Amino acid sequence: MIALAAVTLLPYQQYRDQGRSIEQAEQELFELEQLRLDLETRLERAQDKTIIKREARKQMSLVEPGDELFRVVVPADVIDFPQGWYLPGVEYLITGKSG
Repeated sequence: MIALAAVTLLPYQQYRDQGRSIEQAEQELFELEQLRLDLETRLERAQDKTIIKREARKQMSLVEPGDELFRVVVPADVIDFPQGWYLPGVEYLITGKSG
């Protein structure tokens, strides 16, 4: 009798486990689709010349002809740039000294 119950319940257990695996795979697929859509949107924005120019102006201080550039000089001992500063030109623009 116990053997009959075990033989009957084993396929049911496998069926339930497969159902969980399918649900997990569907959730993972949904998350990957959302990530793909996000990356596609970011890629489209990265190719937009207006956005490229705006980001270059914001992040890299892009100056175009006709723009006025103001330079604020701070004493070198006030700002301590970390070792291996990745934008050496910024140090010169701020302190007037190159590292």
